[in-house]
Amino acid sequence: MEAAILSGRLKPRERLIEMDLISRFGGSRTVIREALKKLEAKGLVRTIPYRGALVADLTVEEVEEIYFVRVAIEKVAARLVTRNIRPGEIKSLKRLSREVERHLRRKTDEMIKRDSEFHRAIFRTCRNQYLYNMIDFLRTKSHIVGYNAWSLPDRIEQTIQEHRQMIGAIEAKNASRLEKLIVKHLTYSKKSYLAQLKGTMGRPGKSKERALA
Repeated sequence: MEAAILSGRLKPRERLIEMDLISRFGGSRTVIREALKKLEAKGLVRTIPYRGALVADLTVEEVEEIYFVRVAIEKVAARLVTRNIRPGEIKSLKRLSREVERHLRRKTDEMIKRDSEFHRAIFRTCRNQYLYNMIDFLRTKSHIVGYNAWSLPDRIEQTIQEHRQMIGAIEAKNASRLEKLIVKHLTYSKKSYLAQLKGTMGRPGKSKERALA
């Protein structure tokens, strides 16, 4: 269920009906309810009184504000990464990138975890713990935005190519190139999520559901 939400197979604000979840994922009502509680604790699901569980979302305003900050601080981190990364860390990034590619192409349950590890490995080399923690916090806060884009055609292959290009920029110590790639990566995810979010808001019955939230 978590992988389905993060990869966009379950959409923001989609109702999570127990019988449908049992049919789709298996397990008993007790198991499904426990899973929903855990996902709610992670911020992936929210429960509305008398309405039941929904896939959580971020508002347009929240997305805009988070990504404004993410772009700014990740550009700063990019300059530090190209300055401070060590040869052994570049080799590790390449190995991790190949591992991520395998999981993405196969769409395994591990792909979300591996992709997160790749981005953390990059920003950890900025060697500023406070900056790294801020980036990681905001990435976690907006994870549904980034992973939701993977449900779009060709996005997985685009992500793989962008990862490779990031490593190339890091290896060449090309800070401006890495900054542009990071902004491109972030902007694509943000725009695709906002387009889907606005489309969902425009569907019949969705605005009422939003008001009840």
